[in-house]
Amino acid sequence: MPDSKKKNTDKIKQCLTEMLQSSPIDDITATELCKRAGVNRATFYYHYNSVQDVLAEIQSQLESEFAQWMSRSPLDINGLPEKSFYITFFEFVARNVGVCRMLLNSQRSSDFVARALKAGRTMVVSIMSRLFPQCPAAKIDYYYIFVSNGFLGLLTYWLNSGMKESINDIAEVGERISTMGVAYLN
Repeated sequence: MPDSKKKNTDKIKQCLTEMLQSSPIDDITATELCKRAGVNRATFYYHYNSVQDVLAEIQSQLESEFAQWMSRSPLDINGLPEKSFYITFFEFVARNVGVCRMLLNSQRSSDFVARALKAGRTMVVSIMSRLFPQCPAAKIDYYYIFVSNGFLGLLTYWLNSGMKESINDIAEVGERISTMGVAYLN
């Protein structure tokens, strides 16, 4: 994609992400988005059919970035995620706060959350199966369901309460709760 086209689509996506921090997706019009992004409607409709199409592209990029992040998450000497795993996760969310807030609070985005949870499950089951080879698969599943839903709740609460805790502080909360739960697998 030539630079000017990429620049326009990047502006549109950035503006939609910013607008999602204060407005539901259904309340955002193409006209309003174009005005905010400083592009004309013809440029918008050259690239997208609707505001929903812009959101779908943002979600696809977010999902791809999330998958890349999951694949390179560092483990400590015990085989558990390092503190940097939690910090980079919350940094990722903070960079994408508008979209993440919308995804976690919207019924329509349940497919996205389900795919993210499935990717997380694959990683956690792999790690825990290596760390606890005698542990039954069902027990690892229970651990993952409990921790992932708790983590999702923690994330949703943090986003919806204005992200009052610093990234380091909320990462420590997530890390400590996740780590403490591992004792169940013994």
